[in-house]
Amino acid sequence: LDVLFDYDRWANRRLLAACCQLTPEQFERPLGLGHGNLERTVLHLVSAMIFFADRLNRRSPRPRPEKNPRTYFAKEILELFESVDRELHQAISLCQESHALTDILNWTDDDKGKIDPLDQIPYTVALAQMIEHSIHHRTQAVDTLRLLGVEKSLEWHPFEWDESRRS
Repeated sequence: LDVLFDYDRWANRRLLAACCQLTPEQFERPLGLGHGNLERTVLHLVSAMIFFADRLNRRSPRPRPEKNPRTYFAKEILELFESVDRELHQAISLCQESHALTDILNWTDDDKGKIDPLDQIPYTVALAQMIEHSIHHRTQAVDTLRLLGVEKSLEWHPFEWDESRRS
């Protein structure tokens, strides 16, 4: 699990760094992919990390920044990512130490009322969903960067990550 999340962190950080090189107009330009534009797509990716950390810590989810209609700058989202990433990393470590991966947790926006059994999932499924969610939205963001004409390498494969950590 550590290797998967280390790779995911590296790729997300590179994506956000690429977004920081854009003009605000490019970052906010609606192109119809993901959540409409890069700003909303990467904000959703990072906002979901807050939900993931809260659920792994068995806390009620906090409000997500993506629900705020204001516009965020790429640098703000990168700074939020760095903060949330530390919290999520700690939550993943604690969950591995404290729970069997087959233990069940609520994967809901709140814990009020009766929880639908379909929203009660094993940690393994939650962790898999976290990686899949990140890859899904990162791919949308990379496609949007390409539509914006970003030419530099956007292929952030695990092989490249592995090579970067060895050098």
